[in-house]
Amino acid sequence: MCKGKDKWKLIIVILAAAAAIAAIVGYFAVPEAAVMVAPLCAILLLLIISENRKNLAAKDTEILYREELFGLLLKNLDDAFLMINADDYSPVYVSHNVKRLLGIDDRKMRFDIRLLDELAAGPDTVRILEKLPEIGLGEHKQYEREYIHAKTGEYRWFLVTIYHAKLNGEEKYVAVLSDRTKEKNMNQTLKNALDVARSANQAKSNFLANMSHDIRTPMNAIMGFSALLQKYGDNPDKVREYTGKIISSGEHLLSLINDVLDMSKIESGRTSLHLAEFSLGELFEGVYSIIIPQIRTKKLCFEMRSMGVLPECLIGDKQRLIQILLNLLSNAVKYTPEGGTVILTVEGKKIESRGMAHICFRVSDNGYGISEDFLSKVFEPFARETDERIKGIQGTGLGLPITKNIVELMGGTISVKSAPDKGSTFTVDLELQTAEERPGREFWKKHGIKRLLIADDQEEVCVNVRDIMSETGVEVDCAVGGSEAVRMAEAAAEIHEDYHVIILDWKMSDLDGIEAARQIREKVGTEVPIMILAAYDFEDIKDEAEKAGISGFMPKPFFISNLRRIVEEHHRKKNKMPDPGSLQVQHGDRCGVFEGMHVLAAEDNESNAEIITELLKTEGITCDIAENGKEAVERFTKAEPGYYDMIFMDIQMPVMDGYEATRCIRESGHPDAKTVPIVAMTAYAFEEDVRRALEAGMNAHTAKPVNMEKLKELMLRLTGKE
Repeated sequence: MCKGKDKWKLIIVILAAAAAIAAIVGYFAVPEAAVMVAPLCAILLLLIISENRKNLAAKDTEILYREELFGLLLKNLDDAFLMINADDYSPVYVSHNVKRLLGIDDRKMRFDIRLLDELAAGPDTVRILEKLPEIGLGEHKQYEREYIHAKTGEYRWFLVTIYHAKLNGEEKYVAVLSDRTKEKNMNQTLKNALDVARSANQAKSNFLANMSHDIRTPMNAIMGFSALLQKYGDNPDKVREYTGKIISSGEHLLSLINDVLDMSKIESGRTSLHLAEFSLGELFEGVYSIIIPQIRTKKLCFEMRSMGVLPECLIGDKQRLIQILLNLLSNAVKYTPEGGTVILTVEGKKIESRGMAHICFRVSDNGYGISEDFLSKVFEPFARETDERIKGIQGTGLGLPITKNIVELMGGTISVKSAPDKGSTFTVDLELQTAEERPGREFWKKHGIKRLLIADDQEEVCVNVRDIMSETGVEVDCAVGGSEAVRMAEAAAEIHEDYHVIILDWKMSDLDGIEAARQIREKVGTEVPIMILAAYDFEDIKDEAEKAGISGFMPKPFFISNLRRIVEEHHRKKNKMPDPGSLQVQHGDRCGVFEGMHVLAAEDNESNAEIITELLKTEGITCDIAENGKEAVERFTKAEPGYYDMIFMDIQMPVMDGYEATRCIRESGHPDAKTVPIVAMTAYAFEEDVRRALEAGMNAHTAKPVNMEKLKELMLRLTGKE
């Protein structure tokens, strides 16, 4: 059935036909009738013409809409279309979006389809013209190929689909180029993420296996020697031996745990820096004193070298910087066989920024080295190289990742160069703020030091010392070599202008520092302090050096703080003054210093309570135990004023935690509430835990397991007994 416009069209056509027939019949039969019908035919003809025009306009509009829709799609789609004649391979149609997708003008491509093939990336990429003959009529083929964007040079992946078909009786090839670059990149990203996840999972599996071994090793020692203690408890020598090994194994186990916790903290983004002014000389002294026992145990040669001008005082996180250097040095010691060499070099580099210093630290060794394949993984968490030579060396694979994270947190960089059997060199570059240096002229005047002699066979070392001392008011003379130092010291003594301090390098080519000191003593006597400046471990020469008249040892690089310390020591010895630094809290050194103290310890763990009670008892301290924070508050508030000299507060306890208990004590109104020292004694050992303890009103923080020597140092400071 006909509907709408089609129905009216049919009626008009029928009427027009009838009118035409009537006009013809009337013309031949009745002319007058033809005259009457003719206008009707004209009207019908006009209606037909008008309707056709409307139809044509509608079709034009439809075509226009289709073209606009197709153009809009091409503008936003990542698919380009080509139509090519099958007989001569000439382009019939090229969609204009090839300019966006491939950077080539579609108008130019309509004249030469080979322009597309010129964008092919590499000789193996499909050429469209080469593939057309391979596709039979009614078939289609797909190719995944790479093209280079003509404008940007970007590599883009396309899925090329070519159809061979008949259109209006003519054979044509239709090629659809679908941009798959985003999908390709996304798939590659997902693949990389999957590879990383698999690698991380494997690394963690390896880590757990290594940790199981590394943790069980010291645990086995602790449990084994504890069993032996029970058996040989009546043998003092065995007891001392076994307890020493238990303590050593416990410290190693604690270091493993600390590494894991430190890495966890870094990965969670909770690591922060604590900036403060510190002496670079004191930092190196601290590093030297910690690492030198490991050096001696391994029978290695250790050198400390300096280059450039180094500032005396810096602003930064001293403890984190020490951690960086000790991690690198400990690794160097572990992976260098007996008889090898470990070198720590510090270099002051030039920097344009005022108030800043560029410090370069290098830790080098001639040990086992690192394979080329493992170098790229050396800073990855839990990664450990598989090598028979280092199979028995303990470690978690976390030291270097922790070091790298800390260095980057400080805004610095770390790099490594290594080769198997040739050793490794780790380089750390940091820019640190310099602190305002205090020349301290009064110190030198007070000790009567006006002239100083420095001797080294490297002239730049002497010049560096003179530059560092330039603002102290001390005149510095330089001697290049030991023999010249002897001559200059003798000449100064002859005219009664003796040097007030003489510093000699240990190893000089002509005359070493000890022999030079011996000869100088023969010329000038024993009054002037003579120091040995050494880049090496000088423990083996101490006895010989003291016999030669050496007053003290200074590690390289030279720092004023080290010189001041030795001058003060010499001054005290000369005047037989007590050493304030000698109050080391070793057992017996301060016999009775804590005798009679009474403390309160809040501790809910029975074993921990027993340990702290017994440890304190060895120092003459009595200890009351509270099983939770609430009980600790009650015991303190009910006690007479002055009854408790100190409170040790655990943090995680039932009923009331340590933070709340501390706040309650401080606000209790007890006469000692504001003044009694409260120390957090807890397994919560992160920096934020220390901060929270101080904010709650505690005076200090010490981490479990308790190190008794450090605890006694802390107690001396808090009680004013030092």
